[in-house]
Amino acid sequence: MMSMFRGKKRLIFAVVAAYLTFISFWLILDQTALDENHPTKQNYPLKRQSSQGEMSEENELVFDWSTTSSASETKHFTPPSDALDPNSAYYGNIYKDMYGHPVRNASIYGNETFKVDWKKYFPAIITSLKKYEVQNPTRDPAAFTSETSTVSLETSNKAFKVGDVLVAHIQAKDRLNRSKTFGGDYFRARLIRTEPNGNLTDGIACNVKDHLNGSYTLQAPLLMAGTFILEVKLVCPLEGIAEFINFTSMRNNKGNFFQAILQTNETVECNMDLNTYDGYEKTPMCDYGNPRNGETWFCVLPPSRKCSPITWLVIDRRGRVPPFDYKIKYPPIYGNVTQIVGSGTQVNVSLGAFNDKSIKVTDLPSVYLHQGNWINTLSSKPISSSKNFHECLEHKPVYMFGDSTIRQFFYLFKSKFDLELYGPDSSKVWQQPKTARSKEGKSKITLYYRAHGPPLGNPGPPSSRPYITDSIDGIKVENESQVYVIFNIGLHLLQDETSLYVRRLLSIKEAIIRHHKSFSNSKFIVRGMNVVETIDEWLIMRYETLLREIFKKMTNVFYLNLWDMTTVIPLSGYHPTPPVLNQEALLLLNLLCEA
Repeated sequence: MMSMFRGKKRLIFAVVAAYLTFISFWLILDQTALDENHPTKQNYPLKRQSSQGEMSEENELVFDWSTTSSASETKHFTPPSDALDPNSAYYGNIYKDMYGHPVRNASIYGNETFKVDWKKYFPAIITSLKKYEVQNPTRDPAAFTSETSTVSLETSNKAFKVGDVLVAHIQAKDRLNRSKTFGGDYFRARLIRTEPNGNLTDGIACNVKDHLNGSYTLQAPLLMAGTFILEVKLVCPLEGIAEFINFTSMRNNKGNFFQAILQTNETVECNMDLNTYDGYEKTPMCDYGNPRNGETWFCVLPPSRKCSPITWLVIDRRGRVPPFDYKIKYPPIYGNVTQIVGSGTQVNVSLGAFNDKSIKVTDLPSVYLHQGNWINTLSSKPISSSKNFHECLEHKPVYMFGDSTIRQFFYLFKSKFDLELYGPDSSKVWQQPKTARSKEGKSKITLYYRAHGPPLGNPGPPSSRPYITDSIDGIKVENESQVYVIFNIGLHLLQDETSLYVRRLLSIKEAIIRHHKSFSNSKFIVRGMNVVETIDEWLIMRYETLLREIFKKMTNVFYLNLWDMTTVIPLSGYHPTPPVLNQEALLLLNLLCEA
């Protein structure tokens, strides 16, 4: 009997051990699939517990990163009736069957009439590029702007007080220490306190004005007392910007290629425009574009000569090298993000009679960090973390459209408000549409997430990548209730021809106008870009500028400015780490509940 009992005991132990091993393997496999499928997988916060993620008590927005495991998403549940309805606003696919698939010759789409002029938003750079062409026609690297550039305070011995404006001057210089005579360089500056204050360093973003003659003026409102360091970095010289513009001047991404698997089980190459690469000018194409918003998407006509529906799309990395691989060739030729001469100057600020209305600074930063709290410069008040956000969001559906940085907000709020998660499994397709709703008996909060349309550097079916315009058009507003819509787009299009991005934004703007004609009470939040210390930063800054310009002065459309925040706390990767994400979420919640 004892032997039989021991045998049963061993059997039970073996079963339990096998089960735990399977669960552990599944979680690891799940995370691996998410990471490997993501083109910017560094710093992605899924299931990551940060030992440095603690906030001050006033600013705490607790989030247990382990709760985002997609293993919990695959549990059995009974979803709401509209959560899995492919024709609901939840999916954003109402118009998917309208997309025609005629066979066309791609060459008819390559003319300039389909381009949108993005350069009109950057007159200073265009003026400087013309001078560059004249003064350095041979592209002599010795004449490129470099870290020999200098920054100096306008009044070095001034006794600064709170309420003053710090003014400094930058003189751009080349690698032979000669002063430049034209502008267009991208400098980034911040004031940071030398006294440590928890995980986040107090500071404020500085404004830099280009005088188009090689000199720049830097301004920073002194809004708190203390000892500060003025940090100024040359992020990208004009010569490097010229290469970025050249690199992104064609209508398809030179570095990214997409492959589609069709319903006929044939694999073909696809992109927004194939007529400018690999000799496809005369190759018959299948048109999978969106006729409602003018977005283009073409695939090569397969051997069957049938333009059957796309069932799966994946980014193709078969070892091809783009014509100019800037991530390899750019740094040694044009330089990398680096501090200039004079950066590190100490500035002492004492208490004074503070009157924020007397501060006159061009483009006053939207927020600054003081004693671990973000302060709104317009109201001089801390960004609140004590509001009843549950009450603010109750019975007001929140739609989140965009890439993985918007998805971070979705999962953060899902955990913060203790919501149930519904939707397709995300273990292999991270951008699957999701719904999060309040549990039974709790405040009625509903969140929707879905990604944006192609190009998107993650594999998946068309249903996982609806266009934001279609998602907006599919929103249901019942009983004239208020809805919130938060969206972003840009990181997956950084290397594409910029006019395509402008056209994408303009089509979204038109969708917002259409929506407001029927539902004028809806609030739209445009999520701005983050400062990321990488050679991509100027490309990100260009899209940040376009976002601000295209959506400004629209009724019930508000801009979530994260640029000033992340100038003070620059990111090392595309995804904000928990401390920064928590602060960005507080800004978003305050904007939603006060706008």
